[in-house]
Amino acid sequence: MTQNKDLFLSALMNGPLTELFCCIGDPVVGNPSEYMMQSAFDELGLACRYLTFTVPPEKLVEAVAGLKALGFGGFNVTAPHKKAIIPLLDGITDAARLAGAVNCVTRTASGYIGDNTDGKGFLRSLTERMGSVEGKSFLIFGAGGAASAIAAELVLAKAGRVTVANRTAASAERLIEALSGVSETELRTGTFEVAPDDDAVIQATTVGLFDPSSAVSFTVLPRTDALYAADVVFNPTDTLFLKKARGAGAETIDGLGMLVNQGAIAIEKWTGRTAPAAVMSEALSRAFS
Repeated sequence: MTQNKDLFLSALMNGPLTELFCCIGDPVVGNPSEYMMQSAFDELGLACRYLTFTVPPEKLVEAVAGLKALGFGGFNVTAPHKKAIIPLLDGITDAARLAGAVNCVTRTASGYIGDNTDGKGFLRSLTERMGSVEGKSFLIFGAGGAASAIAAELVLAKAGRVTVANRTAASAERLIEALSGVSETELRTGTFEVAPDDDAVIQATTVGLFDPSSAVSFTVLPRTDALYAADVVFNPTDTLFLKKARGAGAETIDGLGMLVNQGAIAIEKWTGRTAPAAVMSEALSRAFS
């Protein structure tokens, strides 16, 4: 702690001033990103501060203008702003364009550029458990920012089939259309029914976030092969969706791995340093304890 205080004092007295980063969304109470990211900055010995701001939808334009004016080095974007923020930025990466959503913004010489690290972080977490996704079949619940990012990465990784199930069918159809032609992955819309030949089902909505009593209603048809079930929700860690999937015989993957991996990618983009993933994971464990 003394060493970190000295870093901040040196930055204050000698410059450059402490670099600021943050997370914006609504709600954000219960989101442990600040604790995780600050732990990483401290471990790296960087005079950086990471903050958390509640930004309701009607204040997004003003909030982004304020972050730019204050010179924030970058910021994370969570629900419900991942799509709405795009026209407020100075540019987006191909990954963000393909996903139609931004979760990570970096200050560059060209302005504030939006990227999407959700899909990359999720894919890293997924492959650690089930191996390569190439040729395999996936059912995704949702068509919002996280679902779009995950679907995009699965298509780029040459998944055999990606099925999107969403409460609003038109949103699922738009996502499928946006990803058509990117690879040879079969793309289609579907229902909240896990087919016997699906290798994994991915809960990519905000249902269950901060609410252990709610979950997407779904069924798992009888099967003989292994099924993986993954949830992007990280609080609670063991969601009702995962409990129900486990009861149906699935191997489950919680949202903590995705949270750590996308955060690590963001830090690497912002600082050029390798993020201490183990320290970040330990910080999450403490936050949820």
